[in-house]
Amino acid sequence: MTTTKPPYTWPRRPTAAVSQPLVPRLYGGIPTLYGAPLAESAADLRGADVAFVGIPWSAPSPDSRPGVAGAAFVGTQMTPGTFRQNSLKYGGYLPELEVDVFEHLSLVDYGDVSIGNDVNAALEEAYRVTGEVIDAGCIPLTIGGNSGVSSYPVLRAIAERSRGKVGVLNFDAHGDNGLTTPEERADRRDPRWAGTWALRILQELPGVTARNYVHIGLRGPRNDPGSITRFLDVGVPRENIYTYREFKQARKRDVDELCRAAVVRALDSVDTLWIGIDTDVLTMGVSPDYGDEPLGITTEEFLEIVYQAGLQAGRARFGGLSIMALPPNALTLHWILMYAQLYALAGLVHAETGSRHPA
Repeated sequence: MTTTKPPYTWPRRPTAAVSQPLVPRLYGGIPTLYGAPLAESAADLRGADVAFVGIPWSAPSPDSRPGVAGAAFVGTQMTPGTFRQNSLKYGGYLPELEVDVFEHLSLVDYGDVSIGNDVNAALEEAYRVTGEVIDAGCIPLTIGGNSGVSSYPVLRAIAERSRGKVGVLNFDAHGDNGLTTPEERADRRDPRWAGTWALRILQELPGVTARNYVHIGLRGPRNDPGSITRFLDVGVPRENIYTYREFKQARKRDVDELCRAAVVRALDSVDTLWIGIDTDVLTMGVSPDYGDEPLGITTEEFLEIVYQAGLQAGRARFGGLSIMALPPNALTLHWILMYAQLYALAGLVHAETGSRHPA
């Protein structure tokens, strides 16, 4: 008779690990996302369908956001690791959609982008790593870190590899489309990236079309009077900007139709779709850990749009999904955003298999 050797010896050494991790680890006690295989080199990405990448950049907190108001800017370099740890309670099966995502799509974890104190170097490194993922044939799922480094370089890598036009579905309570000066752009510790990236992608990235830029959830007095007009000035149609008002009106009729229509606008005549998610798009009551603005969209509306994006784009046109501005301790948001990843991937599976989730 044979017996399985236990993963420990007795008596144990005081310096030995307290427990034996049974899933792949990046380092120490940090597991991979959902316990997926670890890709340690670009060669390890080959054959996978989806790759997860952490972008642990913590933007300098602006002087106008002291104390609790600056919580989203503090500690986000820890977010990717915490997100991975929290993901272990989930698998890929969604009974409400009648699909097991990971039976159809193979996922690997490609670790974290190396981030230092030079924002320009961080931008280039995030761009390089995302490019490796795409070149290997994988769909990138990324998580920040604050906006800017966790958005612009990811979309840059996607856009440069797209066959044609790129649509953007951007979830954010705020425009993040402030104007910058050449001096601010040259500042290697520039805190303005988080508040300017949405305008920069429309001005600087070839293939990213203003006509297919769709902004979900814009609202609130932290926006300035130019938050809408700056988008209009570069060609974004007004009907592509969904504020609280548009959702309030749709809830009286058919909010699911608004969810579908928003994705149609982003996908119309494009070859690639990218989804950017700032967590403050959700209404304040959704997350007791981190409530940023009232009057936002609900979890149900958010997940329906993400699912529709995967379903309507299909694998051929789904360029990736990026989460940004997620505090490490906002656990409720972590789990909602894991649902977002899985719902987007479920949409891809349903597009491929011809299945549909119930209305």
